[in-house]
Amino acid sequence: MELFEKKRRTPGVSLTPLIDILFLLIIFFVVSSRLDSELGVGMQLPESAQGQSEVLVELVLEMNADGKMLLDNTALAPEQLPGALRTLHASGGDRPLTLKIDRRVPHGRVVELMDIAQEAGFQKVSFGVSPK
Repeated sequence: MELFEKKRRTPGVSLTPLIDILFLLIIFFVVSSRLDSELGVGMQLPESAQGQSEVLVELVLEMNADGKMLLDNTALAPEQLPGALRTLHASGGDRPLTLKIDRRVPHGRVVELMDIAQEAGFQKVSFGVSPK
């Protein structure tokens, strides 16, 4: 004599919790992944044991080995550089100028950029380097 009726359950796997865990893992890996913080042109800065990071708000002139230039993250043609530097110096006061120039750029071109910066009125010119 059976008092209770036996119900057969078919085993199953609920996909909802698995999908939730998958999305949480995706969010975790996206947030914790290393983001490339250097925007601009690709370059290899020269190394220096004496190089330091500056805290001042500075103007940055970047130049890669192909001659592409960015002045404060704005693309610039070589003939536009003197006028843009004069304008920024007139509006910026005593802000320093940092030259981040690829190590493959010829020395003569670096000296030309330094001359253009001095003609525009910049007295504080520094170079961006990578730590050793």
